[in-house]
Parts: sequence; C-alpha cells; structure tokens
Amino acid sequence: MVAGGPYTVPIAVSGANRLSTVTLTLAYNPRAVRVRLVQEGSFMRQGGVTVTFAQQVDAAAGRVDITIARTSDSVGAMGSGMLAAVVFDAIGTGTSPLTLSGVATAPGGLALPLQFQPTNVTVR
Repeated sequence: MVAGGPYTVPIAVSGANRLSTVTLTLAYNPRAVRVRLVQEGSFMRQGGVTVTFAQQVDAAAGRVDITIARTSDSVGAMGSGMLAAVVFDAIGTGTSPLTLSGVATAPGGLALPLQFQPTNVTVR
C-alpha cells in the first residue's frame, strides 16, 4: 500500500459445509492502517436466507469484530465466497499483520473447524 487509499481486503471462505454462523476478529496495526468501512459479503445469503451482519471496529486496539448469522436456517451455506470486506486507509509507514481468528457453527450449533491464512500489509 502507498499512503492514502482506500484499499479493500476481502475475507473469503472456501470449502464451507453447512455454515450457519461465523464470528470473526481481524487484528491489524492501527499505526499503519485505519478502517474506513466494513462491508458484508454475499456468501451467507445463499438461497435468499435472511442474514444478520454485525461489525464493530476498535480503532485504538486495531481490531474488527464481525458476526454473520443465517437466521432461521436449517441448511447452512456451502462452497466458497465472500464473507466480508474491510476497507482500509494507509495512514503511516510500516508493516501491519492482518491476523484473522474466529469460530463457526452449523445449523443446530455444531462447531465447525476453521483454518486461517494470515497476511501482512506494508505501507510506504
């Protein structure tokens, strides 16, 4: 990234099987980047299901919390797609690790395993 922006960082899922609820935390370096916007992806809306999307940004701590839930769903979303996107502005030079963590459940509350791939952003 070069100072300025905006820069969109997608949060995608692949190989999902019966995904009903996902709660994610994205940690970043608030001295290098600032969150401008958190957008809902289309993946959880498969089949026209009603979805609740909640997000909260803690700019001082460098953290975005996202919860996406398919309400009244007995099937769950399957396959691959976009869960959300975080739009950043580059505000200072340096590196910002983008570290994602979270939990997911299938309909009925059965825990689903998640694997995350962290990345780094360098601002010049």
